[in-house]
Amino acid sequence: MSGRRCRCKSRKLVHRCCGPLLGGAPAPTPVALMRSRYTAYATGAADYIVHTTTPGGPQWMEDREAWLEQIRTFAATTRFEGLRIVEAPTVEGDEGFVTFEARLSRQGRDVSFVERSRFVRLDGRWTYHSGEPA
Repeated sequence: MSGRRCRCKSRKLVHRCCGPLLGGAPAPTPVALMRSRYTAYATGAADYIVHTTTPGGPQWMEDREAWLEQIRTFAATTRFEGLRIVEAPTVEGDEGFVTFEARLSRQGRDVSFVERSRFVRLDGRWTYHSGEPA
């Protein structure tokens, strides 16, 4: 795995990109967290998605097992074809935003989207709070 390119399309090797984050290291920036979450979806690392979502936020689900199953199903039925960072303004305090384009397909159909994501830092760790179409 360490000799492979990262799934987030950074062109870096996975062990120098999202690999350490998926292994438990805190993301240093909202962009790094966003990239690692894309990689987690692409590889089916559902626990990572749950762990990096703001507790109690709009994306949080109380039924953890149902949430994990939903993530795993999405990952297994989606082809992750590319990621492009559109905008990532400077972080101010414990809040940051990242606009990105995710190129995805499902059953041969394009389901790509552009999102402006909000990230918040809790206890020194960045978490995904919410997103809106951009």
